[in-house]
Amino acid sequence: MTAVVGILNKHAVAIAADSAVTIGGNGGRKIFNKANKVFALSKQHPVGVMIYNSASFMTTPWETIIKVYRKQLGSTSFSTLKEYEQNFIAFLRAKNFYTDDEMQIAFLENFALDIINSIIEDIVQQHTELIENPSTVGRQQFLIKLEEKLDTLILQWGGLKEFCPEFVDYTIDMFTEYSGQIFEKIKQLRFTKNEIIIAPELLEKMKIAVYSILRAKEERTNFTGLIFTGFGEDEIYPQLIPINISIVVDNRLRFYVNENRSASISNSNNGAVCPFAQTDVIDTILTGIDPSLDDIYLNNFHALFERYNQAIIESIGGTNPLLIEQIQSLDTTVIVKEFNALNQQIKQENHIIPLMNAVSNLAKEDLSEMAESLIYLTYLKRRITFAEESVGGPVDVAVISKGDGFVWIKRKHYFRAELNQHFFENYFKI
Repeated sequence: MTAVVGILNKHAVAIAADSAVTIGGNGGRKIFNKANKVFALSKQHPVGVMIYNSASFMTTPWETIIKVYRKQLGSTSFSTLKEYEQNFIAFLRAKNFYTDDEMQIAFLENFALDIINSIIEDIVQQHTELIENPSTVGRQQFLIKLEEKLDTLILQWGGLKEFCPEFVDYTIDMFTEYSGQIFEKIKQLRFTKNEIIIAPELLEKMKIAVYSILRAKEERTNFTGLIFTGFGEDEIYPQLIPINISIVVDNRLRFYVNENRSASISNSNNGAVCPFAQTDVIDTILTGIDPSLDDIYLNNFHALFERYNQAIIESIGGTNPLLIEQIQSLDTTVIVKEFNALNQQIKQENHIIPLMNAVSNLAKEDLSEMAESLIYLTYLKRRITFAEESVGGPVDVAVISKGDGFVWIKRKHYFRAELNQHFFENYFKI
């Protein structure tokens, strides 16, 4: 995991990221603190990119892809940041050496298997008795629960109106033809070996569920967040465009622009703070309350209302059945939603708006200091609690402005600068 942030105002955008990367394997998880997550997208123009979550596209490191793109881009510039993002996606699509047919099938199989495994884990966690005492009846109960989960997923993801751009016209028949024997292999691996017989109809539901999630704009499966930020040639204020990108299936790139997390500085929007990945600490600073604590308060408020209604019913006894029926039919969720809306308004007025007003007036030096501090505070919380230290290492910080371009404030190197003068001499050679 990681923590990255972009802070924008009319002067510039400051970007910062930690250096921690978590590697999983058969022996467990290990955290390294040397990962690069902040890059100049162009050596000559004011644009940059940050990454979080997966450090690789299929099997190729994103650092390699970004630097190959930067070399190809050369001195070329675009009118808007959006065009940089689109050109990068076009580059990724054109360079088919990042992925071949065999690799696409392998990654689709892993994608499908991860979804099926997560469903199985949910069932097992909720119904431990099904594996503690395996039996024919237990297997039948498992199949019922499995079908219920699949139906829920199909209903949840199959009814969406918006899909990943390259999967809008991708039909279930096309997916069935392409996936071939993948689901038969999964059936053998996860069910037949455990003496669980999967009917063809249930296997078809698995396929439809995976197909529905594949097309969806979602964050439950493994992906990389790419955050493009900076200025196009015709833009005087900075922009920030995050995209989520994962795999290639049937020569279709699975990605989408995360529009809810985008930021655009304009005359009507003078400042923005955009955290990604592990955002709990930054959200606490922005809103004045830890998000998890906020959820607890809301749930407790709802539970208290339910108890209050029950106490009234008990005090009435059996003297007024009609009144009891009316109390039982009350929809307390309406009051809870109103309570939550009032809390959100208080956060907006007392915390978010004042902070954004301050951000809008920060100089470039202050923007970079704020960005670094937000990442460091996230690290500090992990450091002083019993949470996994999945944010850590040196903090890389850069400021991108219209006039000065991409400027490093803090940057780690894996080599000693005084021994590698040729690196710096060759950096701007196209």
